[in-house]
Parts: sequence; C-alpha cells; structure tokens
Amino acid sequence: MTADDFGFDTPAVGDAVAAAWERHRARVFETSRPVSDWLVEHVGAEPGATVLELTAGPGETGFLVAERVGADGHVLSTDLAPGMVAAARRGVEARGLTNVECRVMDAQQLDLDDGSVDGVVSRFGVMLMPEPERVAREARRVLRSGGRFAYAVWGPPDRNPWLGTLVGSLLQCGHALGGDPFGPGGPFSLGRRDQNEALLADAGFADVVVEELEGVMRYDDADDYLDVQGSLAGPVAVLIAALSPDELDALRAALVSACEPYRAGAGIELPWVALAATGVA
Repeated sequence: MTADDFGFDTPAVGDAVAAAWERHRARVFETSRPVSDWLVEHVGAEPGATVLELTAGPGETGFLVAERVGADGHVLSTDLAPGMVAAARRGVEARGLTNVECRVMDAQQLDLDDGSVDGVVSRFGVMLMPEPERVAREARRVLRSGGRFAYAVWGPPDRNPWLGTLVGSLLQCGHALGGDPFGPGGPFSLGRRDQNEALLADAGFADVVVEELEGVMRYDDADDYLDVQGSLAGPVAVLIAALSPDELDALRAALVSACEPYRAGAGIELPWVALAATGVA
C-alpha cells in the first residue's frame, strides 16, 4: 500500500491507522471537542431519537450523541474501515453503552431504508469522500422529514498548520504525496463556506447553516507532534511509516524548525479551523 492520494476514508488506509486512532482517541477527541459539541447540538439528538454517525472512526462523537438520545434512543456508528468499526465497538464496551450499534458501511451508499433515522452526523469525514455529493444525497434519503444532517470539515489550509506543517516538512525532505489536497477526497476539498452551502442545498436540504469553529492542537514538542499526528493522518501516516531511519531523522529535524513559530511556553500550539454545517430534510 502506498500514499498515492490524499483520501483517508478507504478501507486500506483506514485500517492502517485504526490502531493509532484508538490509541490516541481521547487526545484527538478533546483537541477538537468544540466541533463534536456543535454537531451534537445541531443534529437533533433528542431523547428517543435514532441518529446515524458516518465516517465515525473510533466513535467518540457518536458516544456523545448516545448520552443525549438516552436508553430509548439509538445510535448507529458506521465507518468504511473494519478496523475503525472494531475500535468503536471496543469503545462502546468500555463505556457500557447499550444504545449504540457499530457497522461497516459506505457513507456514499447507505444500507438503510428511506426515512429511517432522525439525524445524521459526521465529524471530519465528508471531505474525504471521493463523491461528497453522494454522501449528502444519501443522508437526505435516510432522514425522516424534519431530520437534520450535521457534519464538520477542515477549513482552508493556510489556517490549518496542524497538517500543513507536517506535509510541508515532508516536501522539504523530498517526500511528496500524490493527489490534490483540494480535489475530491482531499482534506481541504470542502474548505470554503460556499462549497458546503451548495453541497447541502443541492442535496435538497433547507435552512442550511455553516459556521466557522477554531482551536489549537497542543504538543509537547516536534517529536510529540510527529509521533501523534504522523501516525493518524491517513496517507501521510502511510508515507511516514515507510521512511528509513535516516529519512525519519531528517524529517524530525525539519519539523523542529517548522514548529518554532508555534512555540507556546514549553510546548507548541498548532491552530485549526473547521467548518461545521447543518441542514434540515
């Protein structure tokens, strides 16, 4: 397997990083917790509701939804990668949740009946789909009338150095990722507000809202940043795992310099900006 594109949500790439996502699940979740909180508030997670989570990864956002819908509600946590679904199941078991079901499912082709759920939620997955318009149409299809689709994507690259710093250092060391980060399946393919407004409107959603959220990712130092983010970021992680010891040392040195502008006290803080969007079926 090679890092030949920027898309994350394929079974091969998802399974390759599933163990790292599970290992760092709490840290990753809390780093962008405001995004999950926004999604839970806007997806209509009322007591007794049935909510579908797409591109769930290890499932933390869905677990928040499960708390809100209560024992009479139901959360269907789905991901295309079996390794991610297995991690979500272990999260369900560890929390003793009885209202969460975990299934392998393609967000672009949902194995669900029309009008079968009250809400659909996805954190940082829609932009990684080769055809995000299919995701939006499928979400609209499975939602009951009045149900909400709420999702989040990364904003523009110049405001997301949490990823750009690592990719830039790889390029400096002569390691280029294939693909287009702004093209279908790329991390910044839905980085503009108007793109998300159009995506939801074209799929038939009304009352579309897109908001900007921001925060920082904190790391002890450049090594901590590489060890964490370098194991999580899909094709980037696949590429880094294939580096020789000398190449890895060169990358670490490049990152020390690249992270210097983001030094904060004894650590480093790398900003992130997300776009959170919602529409009503």
